[in-house]
Amino acid sequence: MYKQVMLLGLLLEKPMYGQQIREVIENHHDFLANFMKKPTIYYQLEQLVKDGYLEIRRETVEAPGPGSAHDSLALRERDVYYITEQGRRYFHTLLRNMLSTYRPGLSEVDVCFFFLHHLSKQEAIALLAERHVLVASYRASVMRQYEGTQDEAHRLVYDHDVTLLEAELNWLQRAIDHLRSNQEHSSQITA
Repeated sequence: MYKQVMLLGLLLEKPMYGQQIREVIENHHDFLANFMKKPTIYYQLEQLVKDGYLEIRRETVEAPGPGSAHDSLALRERDVYYITEQGRRYFHTLLRNMLSTYRPGLSEVDVCFFFLHHLSKQEAIALLAERHVLVASYRASVMRQYEGTQDEAHRLVYDHDVTLLEAELNWLQRAIDHLRSNQEHSSQITA
């Protein structure tokens, strides 16, 4: 649903053609850029049009060319997306619902714990330690982006992300400590 909120929200601000939408996401909402690649954007736009939330108008606009001509602006025919009144209502409904609800779910690592017994404790600890390093590295990169952020929306997004990453790091350390203490306890029993 966040993809639809993003696209409808952008088009609520102004009508755009597909490439413009992609560039706004990449340049101003970089946090989402990895989750909203070009094929996903166009798929979502098609669905929103099909559902009546957007309409397409073929217009002549100043736009970059394809491929190596990307840097040259010229008048070109583009499909420009406009949000409909139904789309405005849908956007506000989604926005309100997403802000006011919480949907719990299992993560990929949660599922793995059900099958942890297929690994040695030592290997499980090493793998979780690798994950800890990756999460810590990602947290550091988010913090660097967060420090330079001025607008409130980006500050809130980064603060939420950093808070979740810190919780993940704390949980990973507790899981590693738990496995280590069980490993030590098991080796004391067998000795």
